[in-house]
Amino acid sequence: MFSIQQFPNVCVDFFNDSLQKVLCHSLSLAQLGQNLNQFLQMSGVLLMETLLEQTDAAIYETVKPTHQYHVKAQRSRTLTTLWGDVSFSRRYYQNKKDGTYHYLLDEWMDLEKYTHIDPLCQATLIAHAADVSYSKAVALTTPKRLSAQSVRDSIRKLGTIPNDAATLPKPKPGIENIYVEADEDHVAMQHSRSKQMKLINVYENKKIIGKGRRVLCGRRTFSGFEAPSVLWPEIDRYIATLYGGGDKKPQVVIKGDAANWIKAGTNYVGYSHTVIDGYHISQYIRKIAGNGDSTCLYQALRANDRDRFIHEVKQKYRHCPNRRKSIQDGYQYILSNWAGIHETVTTPEAASSTEGHVSHMLSDRMSSRGMGWSPLGAEQMARLRTYVANGGNLVAYALAHGTRRKKDDSLKAMSGPLQTAGKRHLLPYYTDIPSETAHMPGRECALTGEWMRLIENSGYQHFM
Repeated sequence: MFSIQQFPNVCVDFFNDSLQKVLCHSLSLAQLGQNLNQFLQMSGVLLMETLLEQTDAAIYETVKPTHQYHVKAQRSRTLTTLWGDVSFSRRYYQNKKDGTYHYLLDEWMDLEKYTHIDPLCQATLIAHAADVSYSKAVALTTPKRLSAQSVRDSIRKLGTIPNDAATLPKPKPGIENIYVEADEDHVAMQHSRSKQMKLINVYENKKIIGKGRRVLCGRRTFSGFEAPSVLWPEIDRYIATLYGGGDKKPQVVIKGDAANWIKAGTNYVGYSHTVIDGYHISQYIRKIAGNGDSTCLYQALRANDRDRFIHEVKQKYRHCPNRRKSIQDGYQYILSNWAGIHETVTTPEAASSTEGHVSHMLSDRMSSRGMGWSPLGAEQMARLRTYVANGGNLVAYALAHGTRRKKDDSLKAMSGPLQTAGKRHLLPYYTDIPSETAHMPGRECALTGEWMRLIENSGYQHFM
C-alpha cells in the first residue's frame, strides 16, 4: 500500500501504465474497467484510513492542552466500507473528571460502539436488500464478504419505515374521484402459517402508455400487517390531506376482492364505497363458465339482469355436473357482491391492476420458493419497498435515521479548536517544479542512475 503523499504519483503511474497497455492492445475495455475498479477501491481505503487517523491526531492536539483526558492506549479498528476493509488506529482516553473511557474519534464521527460496517455501507446494503436477497445485496455493495445476518441486522436497526415517511406531493384540491385498489399477498412465515400482507394503492386515474399497459397517476402505496382499524385511517388522512382542501370532497372508490378487511375501508375512509375489481370478477366468471363461452354471463351483469344471470348459471350447472362445486362457488360470490360487480363491468375506470402491483411490490421479493419470514422481517421488507415505490431514497433515509451516539459533553464545544488543529494536517496542493528538484550525484550514470533517482529528495519530487 502506498502512502497518501505518494497518491498523486501513483495516479499518474496508473494512468500511464494503462494507456501504454491499451495502445499496445494488451488491455481490453473490460480489463481496464476491472483494473480501475480495483484501483479506486484501494484508493478509497487509503483515503478513509488516512482521514480518520489524521482526524484522531487533530482531536488529540485539541484536547491535550485542556488536561481533561488521559491517553490510555492506541487501538485499531476495522470497518467494512464500500471500498473494502478500512483499518485505522485511534486513541483510547480516560476522562480525568469522571473516570469514564472514550474513543473520542468514534464519538466525533458518530461511529457506533460495536458495529463493523460503516454507515454508508449499511445504508447501501439496505437499499440493495429491498430488491435482492441478502447475500446478493452484499455482493452488490462491497468487495468484502459479509454474512446475510449482517444485512438483516442493519434492517432491524433501521426499524420499520412508516407508510407516510416519503415526502408528500403538493395538495391537489378539486379532484372529483379518487380510486383505491386493495389486495393482499400470502407471505410464508418461518414458524407458522402464512400471513396476509396488505397492499393498498391510492391514485387519481389511469393513463395508457402502450398496448395493454396503463400507469396509475398520482399513485401512493401503503402496506402492512396492521388491522383495518390502523391501516385504513392512514388512507383517509392521506386523501384528506392531499385532495380534501376544496369545497367538494372527492368520492372514493375502493376496489378489491370483497374481503372483509377491504369492505371495512368504507367505515374509515370518508365518501367511499366498494366495488369488486375486474381481476377477481373474471376469476369467478371463469369458475362458472370453465372453458366455455362467458359472453352471456357478462351481458347479464352489464344489464343488471339477475334473472338472466341465474338462468345462464343453471344451464352451466346442468350441462357440467363434474364442475358443480366450482360453478356454485362462482355463483355465490357474484350474487353476494352483485352491486359492486355491476358497477365494475359498466365503469371503465373500475378496471383493476391490483394483482400486478401485488406481484411486483410483494411477491417478487417476499414469496419466492422456500423463503420464510418473521413477522417483523416481512413488515420491514414490505415497508422498504413501499418507501421506494413512493419515491423515497433508501440510502438517504437510512443515513438520516441511523443510530447516533451521544457525544461526550466536552466534544460539543470542540468544533472551533478542532478546525484550527486540523489545518496543521491538511495536505498541500502539489505542483511539480523540476528546476527546483535536488539531483543526486551520479543520477545520469548507467550503473547507479536508477538508484540515485529513486532516493533523491527522499524518494519524492519537489512540490509547492
